[in-house]
Amino acid sequence: MQKLQPLVMLTPLAREKLGEVLKAENATDSYLKVEVYQGGGCACSGGFRYALSLEKAPGESDVVENVGGLKVLAGKADAEMLRGSKIDYVQSPQKTGFKIENPNVHVEACGCGGH
Repeated sequence: MQKLQPLVMLTPLAREKLGEVLKAENATDSYLKVEVYQGGGCACSGGFRYALSLEKAPGESDVVENVGGLKVLAGKADAEMLRGSKIDYVQSPQKTGFKIENPNVHVEACGCGGH
């Protein structure tokens, strides 16, 4: 039987920054919710945008996984789109924040200059 890829993977820096957010928000028992939205994203993301939020509890149709000690959830449809994605934290003069790299989105070329 083939082992299922984790919902998402966290880089060490992303895990550290998420831990800081959970502590600052006094939400260490919360779930990290990852959502996928179509449209409006850069061509390199396949036109998808992602949102991260903190939730107190999962919904009935949410997929929940423990990722490095962090409870991560996504809706069923989003979970299939996200599976195997990597969440990183980037710091640069142009952008600071969380970035999701999704291997399920295939795009040949992008001209956004953000890479």
